[in-house]
Amino acid sequence: MLRCKAAINGDAVKINFVNAAEWQTFVKEPNLLIDRIEKEVFIVRNFMNPRLVDEFKQFCLQFSSEKDASWHPCLDNCPDYHRIHHQYPQAFVKSTQHGYYFHPWNENFARLMTFSGFEEIFELKARAAGSHFSAFSKNLPSQGPIVRIVSHQYPPGGGGQEEHIDPVSPFAKVQTIIQAADPGLDYHTGGLYINDPEFGVVNIDPLTRKGDLILASPGVKHGVAPIDDDQELQWDTTKGRWIIMPIIIHSDHVKDISLKPYQTTNS
Repeated sequence: MLRCKAAINGDAVKINFVNAAEWQTFVKEPNLLIDRIEKEVFIVRNFMNPRLVDEFKQFCLQFSSEKDASWHPCLDNCPDYHRIHHQYPQAFVKSTQHGYYFHPWNENFARLMTFSGFEEIFELKARAAGSHFSAFSKNLPSQGPIVRIVSHQYPPGGGGQEEHIDPVSPFAKVQTIIQAADPGLDYHTGGLYINDPEFGVVNIDPLTRKGDLILASPGVKHGVAPIDDDQELQWDTTKGRWIIMPIIIHSDHVKDISLKPYQTTNS
């Protein structure tokens, strides 16, 4: 495991670069990761082949070309959908991005699960909760926590997400983000950062490339700094920052507001 330190005013946050064998160890024994995740960030190099990443993005683009943008609460029979987020005032966390949402009870999910790596991520999250992926994989929203594959495109011209904290639950002890664009090529400024309580803001994206997997705590302050905000906002481009997130979440049958993300900045 290679390590580097992201310097902040002479101090540092530990960044760990993880190879394939070390990642498999985490999947089998997630506590080895969970015990450290609040104070460290892990980057799994070459987690997904960039060619597969591009295939996933093309799948999303084809999906959005065939269906109008919409929103649906996460309840039984919720369809797959895509939507434009643009500083929606009632959002738990304000953002400017194009989001895609795929669910296991719809036909798209089976196709996406053929992509290498998704099942391992779900298994890591489930084992961290003392269970297995199979305990969540077939759930309908009325039956308990559900699995979902989410993708976000943060467009050039100010795409981003306000600083926030995500809920930490037994099945969401680690944030898993597949980098689906190349910093420095698909976008040049902005991107994922964490706001460490001891060391301050640490920019994560410059340490990554397309296909890497970022592992970090959902319970620390983090956000997406505006992408190439010296340009005009561009919704009709394939450029910008793309990410893929296989997640396990509470459905909208659960009304407890404490289980939702909350913004830590005012805007």
